[in-house]
Amino acid sequence: MNNNQSGFTLVELIVVIVLIGILAATAASKFTGSDTFEAYTFRASLISALRLTQQRAMQQTNAADGYCHQIVIENTRYGVPDRTNCAVTTFPVGWQPDSTGLQVETRYNTTFQINGVANPSKISFDSMGRPQSSSNCSGGCDINITSSVETVSIRIESQGYIHAI
Repeated sequence: MNNNQSGFTLVELIVVIVLIGILAATAASKFTGSDTFEAYTFRASLISALRLTQQRAMQQTNAADGYCHQIVIENTRYGVPDRTNCAVTTFPVGWQPDSTGLQVETRYNTTFQINGVANPSKISFDSMGRPQSSSNCSGGCDINITSSVETVSIRIESQGYIHAI
């Protein structure tokens, strides 16, 4: 008796279907554009900048040094306008962001705002890493990052813990 069978086995068919599914999921994400993840990217960047400023506040504790440990937040940018003068809460003309700053390009249509506080606003930290009472985040706050698709948030707790929510 000759049992010549031709065709694919069940395992081969399942493997092909799984591979096509993976390729389809990968290709589909390319067609949706960057709008779906811009807010998350800017949130991660702002969390890093806030934690860096907080770390600097905890390391540079000598008041005689004259360092200002704050981040100013405006609608489409955040950063440190002047490291030695805490009274400066607006960005000068021609300001360029450093490692704790970001200027969002208009094509991204993304804004930043501390809950319930008009921009520009500032967040400053004391030598223990807590938001100072003179900042717009005393007692803790939420920062909303709004893109054309969605809004994501950052929470700064009253004791200084910074995290995404």
